[in-house]
Amino acid sequence: MNRTQIEEAAAAWFAKRESGNWSAGEQSKLEAWLESSTSHRIAYIRIASTWERSGRLSALGAGVPSGAIPARDRWHFQPSSNAPTSQVSSGPSEIATASEHRLVVPSLWLRPKWSRRLPVAAALLLIAFAAGTIWFLSDGGASSYRTSVGALATIPLSDGSKVMLNTGSQIDVVLSKTGRYVRLERGEAFFEVSKDPERPFVVEIADKRVVAVGTRFSVRRDDDDMRVYVEEGRVQIKRLGTAAVGAETSLPAGSEARTAKESLLVDQPTPDQVEQLLSWRTGYLKFRDTTLADAVVEFNRYSLQKILIEDPAVANIHIVGNFRTDDAQGFIALLQSGFPVQVERRGELIVLTKR
Repeated sequence: MNRTQIEEAAAAWFAKRESGNWSAGEQSKLEAWLESSTSHRIAYIRIASTWERSGRLSALGAGVPSGAIPARDRWHFQPSSNAPTSQVSSGPSEIATASEHRLVVPSLWLRPKWSRRLPVAAALLLIAFAAGTIWFLSDGGASSYRTSVGALATIPLSDGSKVMLNTGSQIDVVLSKTGRYVRLERGEAFFEVSKDPERPFVVEIADKRVVAVGTRFSVRRDDDDMRVYVEEGRVQIKRLGTAAVGAETSLPAGSEARTAKESLLVDQPTPDQVEQLLSWRTGYLKFRDTTLADAVVEFNRYSLQKILIEDPAVANIHIVGNFRTDDAQGFIALLQSGFPVQVERRGELIVLTKR
């Protein structure tokens, strides 16, 4: 399911549950649907929280016949005055949040048996989501954070945890009474998780989950695969579905895990490799006998001006050194002066060939 389909399904579940025609079997099916994906849980909690905190959204239909959806000019939105704030790290830093709005509900409250209008409320919720609204709710609501290309940001969460986002990254966060859920939409993040055994901290990428209670670890997303390094404590890596090889793996401190479709590789990186893996948190890229091809991939994550290796003959040159993430020009100057590399600028591209 894509994001819109998940939100539609969550709204349908919510409307049915509150309609009064709800059985134990349907409750079991809902719980299975929520458990199958953190994306499902985030969407459902977002809708349920929004309903409770916005004065019963179906009040938006006041004066409109039952079963009808208000005209567009009857919807009222205003910027949220209590959207979550973020502390921006020192060094290269910038954080942006998605469109921040909160529904303004008329002061008319619903009559008894308000649940009969839930299908209308669900429809209103779906329309709001389709319009591009991102909901920011305190005390258990959903939040979304992102960084632009080249930016780093540190985000304090209300449970005492902290998240540091790398360049071009985005996370969706839901903190509830029973769990803490993060969907890593893109990029990379380092998590410092406050200890709370009653509320596991779950990071999701596609069908993969990293589950922690109180620990420090990094997660990087590459398409639908991930790379996890545990600096402190222990995490569980889980794969949804019974067909996956290594459906649940415990990863102790000092370990790294990488997924590649159905496979999972666990390794013990050397201190130099760990330093290289986490150096982005300081605003630097550290290369230790790194191929030029891999170094270029890393630099391209931090700049809109991309480097292209056009000649495979230079791709296997090995690089050693520390570079600021925003200093691609210094990196290029080093290549020109110390290696047999020809540099040509073609518009927004920096093209590398053998000299």
